[in-house]
Amino acid sequence: MSAPYRAIDPGVLWRACDGDRDAFQSLSRIFLDSAPPLLERLLRALEQGRRQEAGAASHALKGMAQLVGAAALGESLLGCERAAGAGAALPAAAPLTAQFALVMDEVARSLVHYAGEAR
Repeated sequence: MSAPYRAIDPGVLWRACDGDRDAFQSLSRIFLDSAPPLLERLLRALEQGRRQEAGAASHALKGMAQLVGAAALGESLLGCERAAGAGAALPAAAPLTAQFALVMDEVARSLVHYAGEAR
């Protein structure tokens, strides 16, 4: 693969799809379409201090992040989920937003790089 990845390991999804290019492409697109509204839900919940909603959105987004190999984002979301459940201080939105933007960029890039991979 020609481009290095810092925010994701696309091999995680590639292996989960057993090297099926169509499945990889489909799940990547689902992530790109579904994750932004979840992030918006999480950011609103953080801003408004709605712990239960922040925990639920963090949990859902964490699973999606892990599927595309975004380990660092997944860890940040796990921390948010735990803080929401424990009544601890909720994290700031800016670092999550920055991590998320990198993940989105790299997932989109992985679609191009994995387009020619054979099973």
